[in-house]
Amino acid sequence: MSVAKLKSPGLKNRKRKRGEIEASLRALVRADIGEVNGKIFVDPEIYELERERIFGKAWLFVAHESEIPKAGDFVTRKMGEDPVIVWRGQDGKVRVFLNVCRHRGRKVCGEDLGCAAQFQCPYHGWTYSNKGELIAVPFYEGYQGRLDKGELGLYEAPRVESYGEMVFASWEKGKGSLGEYLGEMKWVMDLLFRRSDGMEVVGSPMRWEVDANWKLGAANFAGDGTHVYTTHGFEPALGLRTMRGRSEKERPANYVFVTGEGHSATLVSAPADEPARPYLALPKTLWPQVESRLSREQLDLLRPLASVVGNLFPNLSFLCNAKQPVPGGAGELVSFFTLRQWQPTAPDRMEVWSWCLVDRDAPEEWKKASFLCYTRLFGAAGMFEQDDLENWSEITQALRGPIARRLRLQFKLGLTMTPARDWPGPGMAYRQSTPVDFSERSFYRRWQERIARNGAF
Repeated sequence: MSVAKLKSPGLKNRKRKRGEIEASLRALVRADIGEVNGKIFVDPEIYELERERIFGKAWLFVAHESEIPKAGDFVTRKMGEDPVIVWRGQDGKVRVFLNVCRHRGRKVCGEDLGCAAQFQCPYHGWTYSNKGELIAVPFYEGYQGRLDKGELGLYEAPRVESYGEMVFASWEKGKGSLGEYLGEMKWVMDLLFRRSDGMEVVGSPMRWEVDANWKLGAANFAGDGTHVYTTHGFEPALGLRTMRGRSEKERPANYVFVTGEGHSATLVSAPADEPARPYLALPKTLWPQVESRLSREQLDLLRPLASVVGNLFPNLSFLCNAKQPVPGGAGELVSFFTLRQWQPTAPDRMEVWSWCLVDRDAPEEWKKASFLCYTRLFGAAGMFEQDDLENWSEITQALRGPIARRLRLQFKLGLTMTPARDWPGPGMAYRQSTPVDFSERSFYRRWQERIARNGAF
């Protein structure tokens, strides 16, 4: 029997098994009836499909432009499990490179951030410019013309674009811009990311690891409003929240906004019996910028909001919350704005990256108060953060067993919803007076489509 014949059954078996997994995905997620099989959070083969078909193709957030303002500035990040360098070249252009030497595969940069004109691989000394070019090879003459330096620069992401100073990259050489991918979601993003003349990251992002599947964090921020009353029950217990006792008419009227690409946002108005917080409690010195940059419809929507939370598919979540008093501010409220990225490292493990953003022209004292508010609530040891991470870890651990992963988890709240007639923006949004699972169903529906279809992002 030939070698080819010996190998072919294994290849056929792998292809058949992959096909069976893809077919089963249609049954594992039933967004139409609000059911998701627990297997998708722990199965290694499903995770392999995610690495290839989502994180190997999707537009992924890699940095905020304020982190790399000057030529030569860089940060090291991840796109799925691939390490990357986000580097501003001497020409001012932002590029994203795989942080892997083309010689033997070592990381060429081991720093989190800095400024450099070039990197030299610590293993054998291959050297690259901040345009990704291979500019020096030790013992180059010994290759006797067999090494083409022009073909062995750092591997570069073919698509890198920014929106609202947020830099995204994709490994896929496909059609469709970042703007097209974000689509109608840009109108809502502008309320946060383009509301003033510029945003900036405070310090460096916090990072920590969690024994939990990455989708649990993304879907939670996509629109899990029901957990607030139990998981974060310390608020009403301490008299910080009285929502539970209000009638339907007294509760704030919220919008749930979703797009076909799986992006979503929940926009929550402040209750009538709580202090007003115009423009998400931004300082008054910024109001002229906000009013000049946003449309009348956006301003009318933004003015009464207390919170905006959501997720850009697949794994970038955001939260702007305006309810915390300024320390020593006699009852004045301050908001904080955080980005969270759920970086997968295994089916049952992820690394959380957390940024705090502030408006560049805000008063320095307000920036300090906003950052303090962020660290207290959603920093690595924040009150809310600890609550959420324990839930996601417990879910992942519980679903590892062979019986538990058969269970169909329930997402049935608000299965029948009618689009809001008074939504001022593009696309469709839905009014809600009580929490629903609408955004989470949308997230898992899009996840299923991306995994099963393997189409271009």
